[in-house]
Amino acid sequence: MAAAVAMVAAPVVAQTAEDFAAKVINAPLPASLNVYGLPKPPLTRVKEVDGGKVIRLAIPGADKDAWKIQLQSPTNAPVAKGDRLVLAFHARASGMTPGTKARIAVAGIQLNKEPYSQVIGGPIEVGEAFEFHQVAGKADRDYAAGELMASLQLATGKQVFEFGPMFVINLDKK
Repeated sequence: MAAAVAMVAAPVVAQTAEDFAAKVINAPLPASLNVYGLPKPPLTRVKEVDGGKVIRLAIPGADKDAWKIQLQSPTNAPVAKGDRLVLAFHARASGMTPGTKARIAVAGIQLNKEPYSQVIGGPIEVGEAFEFHQVAGKADRDYAAGELMASLQLATGKQVFEFGPMFVINLDKK
């Protein structure tokens, strides 16, 4: 976990990995992540990510509503208006047409209840090798603990995604 947060910590001056890890406001390990739209699969062991375990999701095909299959993680701390938020995760994909990448329709942080509005995020392309992905932005208002969640909207095609830890980081958490 320290190596992953260190990648995001680079822009933050004079912090240790432990100080930075204290800014994580969700339960990031794959076993703690929620799957929406599919049964939650058992964890798979891999060497390429911190912690050595991933959650592998076989997406049966595209849907006009990519949110119908999601990987989610609720926050466990409040967020204040203007706080700098980062969603960071390792991912890889397989089963696509050779030479193409899988698409995550939206990788972001959103409201954890209707209307599920997005606070930060956007589309991400995922290749066959594990890569570290992140999206960043600022909170538009104050949010209570659990009112926000990380969400990866995955129903974009027939493919298999593998995800290591998924971090929601509040850079301004004291």
